[in-house]
Amino acid sequence: MRCVSLLPSATEVIKEVAAYCASPDDLQLIGRSHECDFPPEVEALPALTASKIKWTDSSDVDRQVREELAAQGGSGSGLYTVDRELMARLQPDAIVTQSLCEVCSVNYSHVCNLAAGIDPPPIMVDLNPMCLEDVITDVRRVGTLVKQPEAAEAAAAALERRVTAAVAAVPPRADSERPCVACLEWVSPIFVGGHWTPQLVHMAGGRHPLNPPKNGGGAGSSFTVTPQQLADSQPHWIIVALCGLDEPTTVAELESSLAKEPAWKEMRAVKEGRVLIVNGNHMFNRPGPRLVDALEFLVGLLNDKPELIPAGFPWFYYKPSGQAEAAAAQ
Repeated sequence: MRCVSLLPSATEVIKEVAAYCASPDDLQLIGRSHECDFPPEVEALPALTASKIKWTDSSDVDRQVREELAAQGGSGSGLYTVDRELMARLQPDAIVTQSLCEVCSVNYSHVCNLAAGIDPPPIMVDLNPMCLEDVITDVRRVGTLVKQPEAAEAAAAALERRVTAAVAAVPPRADSERPCVACLEWVSPIFVGGHWTPQLVHMAGGRHPLNPPKNGGGAGSSFTVTPQQLADSQPHWIIVALCGLDEPTTVAELESSLAKEPAWKEMRAVKEGRVLIVNGNHMFNRPGPRLVDALEFLVGLLNDKPELIPAGFPWFYYKPSGQAEAAAAQ
């Protein structure tokens, strides 16, 4: 099966299944989105998409996104373009994308229209996970659709074993004893984490009151809050994991916006030095296999078990001076 992925998390799901295939030829990734960058070797593949949004800063990007989507009125291609000619030349057997978030990838209907022009038309795989269990289910579903169910089952079972081990390391505690965590996906305006992120916090022994998980599963969508609302939640931990941004850019955006707010300095997590910078481009915001890494990270962090944090997990403590010290993530 020759697959094209139009979002980073789908690329990681495909590569996870491919790792358990009997032969490299059983499942091939032949094209990707411009944002797909993990595992690193996928960057050698042709990129089929490009963004209409130009990076400047958090506030301006938020403005561009809102204006572009409003101008299209739901009838356009979204925030991204697709190389129709390259897609036709690649002749994929399957295209893996999503319809959950029009900010995260190409408009699903637009991709379906492109696929209809390919002969024979490829299988369309639409991934819309709302929680960690959905992500693992997607591993199995993708594997079945690309005719590698045994490899997918092995990949999913391995992820489930890691989840079970991580949760088992969390000591039982009453809700009132759980540390309060605020996960931020954007800082100007402030977007709190949604869907699977609050669930991971809960599974790791914390609580995420700004957007709590529902019935042990995922939470609602990410939404905006004011600096005062963030402060009023009295978080013990603030995890800044901004969508699409690496650590240095995340620090720059935090310091140019939220960290200047009067309410920021009054927050418990800020006063006690428990503000974390995480590479949101790779962790938390991509609903792929590495959400299990994020769960293991949270279990180690919230339960004072640093040995459980995956080696190389991209995080450090934020320092108000602007200088960050790398955390001992061993």
